[in-house]
Amino acid sequence: MLKQDKAKRAVVRVGDGRGFVVEGARSRIIITAAHCLGPTIVPCASFSDTEDCTYASLLGKPGEKPTVWTECFFIDPIVDIAVLGPPDDQALSDEWDAYDAMVGESLPLSVSEAPKRGRAWLLSPKGRWFQCDVLRHPAPNGALWISGAAENIVGGMSGSPILADDGSAIGILCTSCSVAGSGASASGGPNPRLASHLPGWLLREIGLFHIRSAHAVRGHVRGSARKGAAASAKVRAKRVPKRKGALQ
Repeated sequence: MLKQDKAKRAVVRVGDGRGFVVEGARSRIIITAAHCLGPTIVPCASFSDTEDCTYASLLGKPGEKPTVWTECFFIDPIVDIAVLGPPDDQALSDEWDAYDAMVGESLPLSVSEAPKRGRAWLLSPKGRWFQCDVLRHPAPNGALWISGAAENIVGGMSGSPILADDGSAIGILCTSCSVAGSGASASGGPNPRLASHLPGWLLREIGLFHIRSAHAVRGHVRGSARKGAAASAKVRAKRVPKRKGALQ
């Protein structure tokens, strides 16, 4: 439980939800649910400028009023994931300083691949970690589904990290399967899976891209080897005639 307790130091407030800090190559980055950014998202244009991508007073420490500015580096509103970073250090130098000070006090999380099925941890509104079961959808970009949570998933938990037993982040809590009118549930999904739904540039920066690629290559090699061995066995079976009286 000690690793999960340390993980709380990575959690920040994002709008009415949460996010968590990871270590990027150039600065500390915040990962959150896209809907925590509010109803207005960045323009769908490759030439968007700093002003278009900047959110004023969106971030803060847990339990405090959001006062820190941030720039959106990546957003996928369908999967419900967003990556935030510091605002422009030239046009918004004071705001950059405030962002740097806030994330500088955090303890960044590591990121890892989610298990196909296993135990995970969620952070309650009161800052208490509790267990749940997590299932990874079998599709290559499959999301995470939560069930059997020890406590209900309620409002304000969106954007929280889904943790593995070792304290690393494997997903983002975004959705609960609540009964109509109750607003709370012990299960939820689909939730973004970090190893699949984070942008490639960030996966490379945190070192997960190479791990995932290596797994894919090894899986391909093993699969090819098995197919090759099976094909060779078939060829040998066809070429070697069975002799009468031989043991079968």
